[in-house]
Amino acid sequence: MMKFTDRRSFLRHSASAAMFGLIAAQVDFSRPAFAGDAKLTGPLNVLAWSGYDDPELMKGFSEATGVELNVKEAESNGAQLDLLRAGTIKFDVINPDAVWTSKFAQAGLTLPIDTAELSSMNDFFPLFKNRAETMFEGKTYGVPTRFGVNGFVYWPDKISASAALDADLAWDESLKNRVEIIDWPELYLWMAGQWLGLPAPETAVGDDLAKILERMKSFRPNMRALQADMGTVKSDLINREAWMVWGASSDNVATTAKLAGANVELTIPRQGGAMWMETLQIVRGTEHLASAIAYLNYMTSAKVARQMAWGRDKFAVTNAKVMELLSAEQVKTLGLDKIEEWASQCKMSQAPADDQAWADAWQQFKTA
Repeated sequence: MMKFTDRRSFLRHSASAAMFGLIAAQVDFSRPAFAGDAKLTGPLNVLAWSGYDDPELMKGFSEATGVELNVKEAESNGAQLDLLRAGTIKFDVINPDAVWTSKFAQAGLTLPIDTAELSSMNDFFPLFKNRAETMFEGKTYGVPTRFGVNGFVYWPDKISASAALDADLAWDESLKNRVEIIDWPELYLWMAGQWLGLPAPETAVGDDLAKILERMKSFRPNMRALQADMGTVKSDLINREAWMVWGASSDNVATTAKLAGANVELTIPRQGGAMWMETLQIVRGTEHLASAIAYLNYMTSAKVARQMAWGRDKFAVTNAKVMELLSAEQVKTLGLDKIEEWASQCKMSQAPADDQAWADAWQQFKTA
């Protein structure tokens, strides 16, 4: 998930936030869409991954509710946590990966969500209903939106399908300087730990983390580049400068490459892949709670999920009704017909128990 670019600034808007906030506070919307009878106020500040700042999606929410929307792109899960703790910018909604839910909730930064207020959750694929990763102390804190899987995306004229079934392929000498990855430490350290046979890689510290680090260091001869953004990863694969991409939200990489005419394949190694899942969460202390709930309702609706799935970025989404709104070819291209298969091949990658230890290990990998 994912999540991985060096973005981000607030979108510009024509009216001042202060003026709109004053107007919104004085207006009662009569049964506004996505909010029932609630009075909506704004502006609503959202910290989210790329894609949530799609102008059409933002315009649609404002037109449906009368609430101005500001979206700042997130650099990482950890950066979202740090920004909330700092409190310099007052956010109302955040967009961390599901496995970070407990970190935010335990820190008292987010609110439990009454899922009865979110009508679209009934339309979710069964895989994304009542996920343990979205809960803390028996209460739901995160609502799933987009998801993806991580394995290998490769050119079949350079790499055979049988070779791609083995995770050790990433270290094969024939791929020297031909494999690209993205600056996503928790994914690669977790996957390397999984492939080393650690039952819970996310808990790795000390000797176990050292083993993961050494394994990653031994991958470096094959690493063509450690990219800061997904766009470069995709273009390098499409241009055949890279023969393979490991991770980087493999399904999205494959979708983008195929739509660009690249005859690439996506394979999950027999040792297992890694799944990610984003959520929307409400920030504790928001002054616009009704608007935040309206936003969650809006973003998880089938119409908006369809735009997320087949809009600018083309990610798989959790609302199953999008399959009725997309063509059969679009469903196949996004891999929505492979959800159960992917789930059987992948585990949900986990947030590290010791953030700092993993950050230090990743820095050592980058500078090795």
